[in-house]
Amino acid sequence: MATLLDSLNSLATPAVAQIAQRLGETDATVSRGIQNSLASLLGALVTKAEDPSSLDRIFDLVSNRPASTNLTSDVHSMVGEIAAGAPTSGAEGTLLTTLFGGRTNAVGDLITRTAGFKNPSSGSSLLGFAAPLVLAFLGKAVRDNGLRAGGLSNLLAGERNRILAAVPSGLMDLVAAGGSVPQVEVGGAVRGVAAAATGRTQGGNRWVWPVIGIAAVALAWFLVTRGRAPSVSPTVGAGAAALDSARIRAGGVVQAAGGEVKAAIGGLGAFVKRVLPGGVTLDIPERGIESKLIAFIEDGSRPVDDTTWFDFDRLNFATGSATILPESQVQLNNIVAVLKAYPNVNVKVGGYTDDVGGAAANLQLSQRRADAVMQALVSNGISAKRLQAEGYGEQHPVADNATEEGRARNRRIALKVTKK
Repeated sequence: MATLLDSLNSLATPAVAQIAQRLGETDATVSRGIQNSLASLLGALVTKAEDPSSLDRIFDLVSNRPASTNLTSDVHSMVGEIAAGAPTSGAEGTLLTTLFGGRTNAVGDLITRTAGFKNPSSGSSLLGFAAPLVLAFLGKAVRDNGLRAGGLSNLLAGERNRILAAVPSGLMDLVAAGGSVPQVEVGGAVRGVAAAATGRTQGGNRWVWPVIGIAAVALAWFLVTRGRAPSVSPTVGAGAAALDSARIRAGGVVQAAGGEVKAAIGGLGAFVKRVLPGGVTLDIPERGIESKLIAFIEDGSRPVDDTTWFDFDRLNFATGSATILPESQVQLNNIVAVLKAYPNVNVKVGGYTDDVGGAAANLQLSQRRADAVMQALVSNGISAKRLQAEGYGEQHPVADNATEEGRARNRRIALKVTKK
């Protein structure tokens, strides 16, 4: 059965050449741009639909869309309405505002970069094409299946992992800036700064955004008085992602790389500046994955082998899914920079779990997470030909699964250099 994203891409594909001519772009870049635009809209919809008030607005937009008798024909009329930029009025403009707040132009810029457009406005123009297509498609699904708001939410939630694995890297940062951050599990419950960001606690109580400001002040006071205030890199995004990054460096517990990991960031050493070939400067922990990977690549005496893996130490996922959380973007960007600085290097992404739960489910989760990391690298300009991704499930443990500490160590994402 075709997924939502596959179905929408199939509807849009026949219009690629027409759109390319209209925008002055190539067919290949427009095809990528359409895929990224549709994935961005669906990814934001999946996230926003988890909030009841946002879901009500989305359902009203979808259900009030005039009925379409022929979506294929509608696509061609949508091409004729493409403008230089994303719509700011009508149902399409309301949808984009609901999903991205004031960051719609930033989303358009992201699509421009990931697609490789030469015209800076082409990404926003494709959002203007994708928004009515998504509304029309979901409107037809709602009417054909007699769905109410809960049914639409279930439809989106059923494909959450597939959709979020396809969104351009960095997209969820922009969605989070609009007020929605995926949940982070701490000891089996949604708590602390992450809970405030999502507006939920384990019991379902609602929080308000001012709590984040209070949490930030409290966190800073606590860390300073304990004599271990972290120096947060200016590249870390604002809002909940930055707060969570500070919390992680302070020794917090997050849902990371397959499970809860006590982030002993102090064990990674101080953050140091590292200049890569080509002049890019990274701010990285002296014993983090980036430093270890660079040292291995540059050491001519260390050959490529099947046993040398480097574990991510700041890569986090939403609980039980392959959704990479926004605070992971800094480390992913660093890995992208390393791979660009050493273009002859190829790597493999490995996903691992503990032995809790079924082996088949663990294998599947580890594969989805490895695929998500690989896709994030590809979306940032690394050729897929240089990458591999494989999930190993509960195979190859590095610690004893009989203890929680051991299970936490076994839940991980790692990189192996396959060519240098």
